[in-house]
Amino acid sequence: MKTNKLCFKLILFLLCQIGYVVYAQEINLQSTQKFPINISTSVEVFRDSSAKLTLEQVKQKPFLKSPKDHFIFPYSDDVFWVRFTLKNNLPTNKNWFFVWSNPLVEQLDFYISDSTQKNFSHTQQKLITSKRDKALIDQDPRFPFELNPHQTKIVYVKLSSKRGHYCSLYIHTNDSFYQTRINDYSRQSFSNGLVFFRLFLVLILSIFIIRDIAFKLYSFHTVLKTLAYWGLMNILGPIISDNPDIAKKIDFICYNSITMGSALFILFTLARKKLPIWHTYIIYSVIFFTLFVDTMVCITYQWYWLKAGLYTIILSSLYFIGLYAYCIIKQIPISKYYAIPFILGLISYFLINVRLLGWIEFKPLFDIATLLFVAEIFVFVFFLGRIFKVEERNKLIAEQKLTFNIEQNNRLKELDNLKTTFFTNISHELRTPLTLITGPFQQLAEKYPSERLIPLIQRNTDRLLTLINQLLDISKLEAGQMRPEISEQNITKYFRTLTSSFTSLAESRGIKFEIEFDKKDTYGYIDKDKTDKIITNLLSNAFKFTPIDGSVKISTKFDTSEQLMIVEVSDTGIGIEPEKLSKIFDRFFQVDDSHNRRFEGTGIGLALVKELVEVLKGQITVKSQKNIGTTFTTKLPIDFATWKEYIIENADNLISEKTNFTNNNSEKINSAGGTCIENDNILLVVDDNEDIRTYIRSIFEKEYKIVEAVNGKDGVEKARTQIPDIIISDLMMPEMDGFEFCKILKADEKTSHIPIVMLTAKANVESRIEGFQLGADDYLTKPFNSHEMQARVKNLLVIREKLKKYYQQSEKTEVIEAEIKINLIDERFIQKVRETIDANLANSQFSIEQLADEVSLSTTQLRRKIKALSNLTIVEFIRLYRLEKAAHLLSQNAGNVSEIAFNVGFDSLSYFAKVFQETYGVLPSDYRSVTVK
Repeated sequence: MKTNKLCFKLILFLLCQIGYVVYAQEINLQSTQKFPINISTSVEVFRDSSAKLTLEQVKQKPFLKSPKDHFIFPYSDDVFWVRFTLKNNLPTNKNWFFVWSNPLVEQLDFYISDSTQKNFSHTQQKLITSKRDKALIDQDPRFPFELNPHQTKIVYVKLSSKRGHYCSLYIHTNDSFYQTRINDYSRQSFSNGLVFFRLFLVLILSIFIIRDIAFKLYSFHTVLKTLAYWGLMNILGPIISDNPDIAKKIDFICYNSITMGSALFILFTLARKKLPIWHTYIIYSVIFFTLFVDTMVCITYQWYWLKAGLYTIILSSLYFIGLYAYCIIKQIPISKYYAIPFILGLISYFLINVRLLGWIEFKPLFDIATLLFVAEIFVFVFFLGRIFKVEERNKLIAEQKLTFNIEQNNRLKELDNLKTTFFTNISHELRTPLTLITGPFQQLAEKYPSERLIPLIQRNTDRLLTLINQLLDISKLEAGQMRPEISEQNITKYFRTLTSSFTSLAESRGIKFEIEFDKKDTYGYIDKDKTDKIITNLLSNAFKFTPIDGSVKISTKFDTSEQLMIVEVSDTGIGIEPEKLSKIFDRFFQVDDSHNRRFEGTGIGLALVKELVEVLKGQITVKSQKNIGTTFTTKLPIDFATWKEYIIENADNLISEKTNFTNNNSEKINSAGGTCIENDNILLVVDDNEDIRTYIRSIFEKEYKIVEAVNGKDGVEKARTQIPDIIISDLMMPEMDGFEFCKILKADEKTSHIPIVMLTAKANVESRIEGFQLGADDYLTKPFNSHEMQARVKNLLVIREKLKKYYQQSEKTEVIEAEIKINLIDERFIQKVRETIDANLANSQFSIEQLADEVSLSTTQLRRKIKALSNLTIVEFIRLYRLEKAAHLLSQNAGNVSEIAFNVGFDSLSYFAKVFQETYGVLPSDYRSVTVK
């Protein structure tokens, strides 16, 4: 009994299998049907998990009937087989098309039997085939086949695709297929037209017109969305590559990377400024994971990476839509003109992809997504007018801000210039009375050396001068006019000299002063003036705040690897409270600002130090503990590479050229106090301050005839009429300043020879260089020392004496030329005088008046200029020139003595012989015989 039942079941199973093999689901093609027809509900499906079964093996497998009018094939390595039977009941049609309605299917194998249903023909289609046109139109896989009237055939379709997809299966007649293609071309041409229009529009606007960052990000998002559209339609991959494996990867990257565009748009327009920081981290995670998935798909094209990309798209879209919903609920501002089309696009893309997971199987889903896609484009174009208005308004606001900023900057520059001018002028005005205090005071100090108040006055005048210099430095720093003035120095020697001046201060205050330097000499590039101010301020502060029996230490180290000089100044003074430490470099800040503070100060010193260190491209730091002490550490670069553009060795050489004779000759002048200075020597004093003129007069009135001028213009007139031997001029004066005054005199033949000493409150190198380039012979900074002024004036006169010897000779000697600097205007003037005399050499009646007319000077001007240049009267100069010519002719044996005397302008032979013998020590006849011999 049991055996019979078992046999019955076996026979029933075999019959079922036979039924599966022989009797596939039959689809009748009838004239009453409207083509194309969806056959998805009439087919059977088998899933081959091994992905290795052949057609013959699959025929033996059980197929399951499809219950829906569409398929959702999952992301998998499995192969799916579709089977159906077609019977043609139409009397005329025999040409048909089978269409798989998804262009992204990777591979389809189409097997169709003959009329016997035993033999099968095979056709294969991949993502790219020879039949596929490379056009911007998606093309669903299609298989043409023949099915004659009243004929029945079995069809097997093998699907090999790692990418999950949604599709339906259609049977077309010839007419319906081509009509559908025409409809598809029309629909997709319209869609592509919209896509191209939007792409072109946003690119042109973002590149050339609209500068808004939100618009540029939306434009970038639009570019990625366009690529995603072409990727979903399997358009871009086949256009770029003929290799199916490469094409499917290109398609995936295109439609998957839109997530990155969406994330970047939200990150920079919403999350970073308006949402908690963790949203930013999530968005960055989305971006990096998208890039990671794209990379992995390029390396290894696997279904799980494809599915990870799908989940990223869907979940990120939900998250981004939720973010905007949250912002709307919380009334957080959003860029609505971009946000609305952006949200429509997100929803559209979400709906297209979510159906692949089977979460929503609503049939019109694709149509809704398409409608939202089109709506996004039209909404964006509609809002574009508003965007233009916002952009124009932003441009107007930006232009107004720019105009305001320019005007404000101009006002600030004008204010800076006014402040600089004010500080410069006030410095000058302060230096002038300070000069009138220190100058007479020095004379009193020499007269009463034992007076105990003398050192007190001296210290306070020096302190006043220091404060004035600091104010001037700060004004230059604010105006950006202070630049490094670098020169190569023996730094070790320089610091020994600089710090030695504090030794006596330490002894007088009972403070231990430690100096720690390297024993070997170190050379480097520094700004001596600014480094002086930095170190002096730091040491002065250290001594000021250190009590008796305390200690102050300065050490210098050199970092050879970084080419730095490190200077540390430390003390055991009162220290600084931690809360005040950060403010000590602020201007006018004082650690002790109480009314009864123990230590005086202005709060300028450390502020100046900080800014000077920054000018020198260095750093300064401070460490301090209350009642323990303070340490300042300064690091300054000393290498050539840092300072090669700021080295002023040429400037120093120029200055030293002008001033080095001071030291070389001061001893000579002092020892020769009776240097030959004629009583008619004229000194012109040009200064708008009457007290300064009076003070200079008191210094020089015993040796010079003093002429005064109240400004540069007045000085020019008096210099031209008086032809002084030397001029002392102020730099800053009304109507005409010292620079212009100097420039005019040095360019004028009448006055070009006159030495000019410039007095100024501008102690910087640039001002001195400018003055020297304009012809100033020396500089003195207010307040000046009367002895120094006398020495400099006398040294200039020594130079003039050498020039006189030079101009007395017709033939120049290289020795004198090397010792003095020749003025080209004076050189040309003397040459012009000699040429004029030469042209009238034989004319014994040639007069001084004629010579003055020829050189365009008055006789007085000519007399003083010739006297100043050669120390000769005009008559002596002419006579000496004629004698030199006579000596030359005699040496050349150019005639007898009487002929030569007559040719050089001497009517009296006896007078010629007398003056020739006085000049050359021999008679003319003997001179000729000696030189000819």
